[in-house]
Amino acid sequence: MRKILLFLCSCGLLLANPLKIAYQDRVIDALFIVANAQNLFENSEVELKRFSSGPATNEALLFGDVSMATMGDTAALIALSKYCPKVKIYSILGGGEARHSIVVRKESDIKTLQDLAGKKIAIKKGTSTHGGFLLKTSQMGVNLNKELMDLSPSLMAQALLSKEVDAIVASEPTPSVIVEKGFAKRLLSLDGVGSNYPLALVIKSESFDASKMSKVLEVLKKAQEFIKTNPQASYEIISKATGLSLGSTKEAMAKHEYKVGFDDVSMKSLQKVANFLFEQKKIKSLPDFEACLIR
Repeated sequence: MRKILLFLCSCGLLLANPLKIAYQDRVIDALFIVANAQNLFENSEVELKRFSSGPATNEALLFGDVSMATMGDTAALIALSKYCPKVKIYSILGGGEARHSIVVRKESDIKTLQDLAGKKIAIKKGTSTHGGFLLKTSQMGVNLNKELMDLSPSLMAQALLSKEVDAIVASEPTPSVIVEKGFAKRLLSLDGVGSNYPLALVIKSESFDASKMSKVLEVLKKAQEFIKTNPQASYEIISKATGLSLGSTKEAMAKHEYKVGFDDVSMKSLQKVANFLFEQKKIKSLPDFEACLIR
């Protein structure tokens, strides 16, 4: 009887302490959104927590109770530079070279990046978008750091509409949503800088369990296959989960590639962005990828 009670108690502890994963309510995190909607994590002792940006998931991982979190390349590299080997990247979950854009009002006379000098530009600092913007402006020989205002993506549409800012820089789906509303136009995307802006799945080293982690990746690979073979159903799932129109969802997802695992393009991208952030003094040290990646 005592053994039975001990067994039941141990099972209760397992169920009471699921693997908590922070992900974003953004199109880039379609793998988690689809997996959740399809109940692919059912009976896997995983609890998902949704946030609205990479820095938010970063904070949840570092100072909260989650064991894993998704974040864009810049947020992930900042975390690694400060906390590796306590945190490491477990997998890349895709990316998209054109997933960040600069948007201005439809009637604006701003036509080039240079025209943004002296204007108010809304951006969420510490994100992959921020890193991409710095790369793009550096490549084009334009310094717009003084023009940047730190703003949540959820507030950008209203800020642009009310003329509080002259431009916004954001990742999908924010640009597509704002353009769809009819009062804004896309100035340019942050592509062509040698980065595919990969999404990283970051883990606390103390939480690493090879068996559990492999099961998480198995689920995400099933979601990857679902998105590939059922695009329309995937649009509908993402649309329902995010509140986006089907049109905005389809346009935003077209700017992404969803895949599980490390690849040469993403690795070169991480290294390029890490070097750039170090040169720009946004991180104090370069992450040791051999020590900070679990492969």
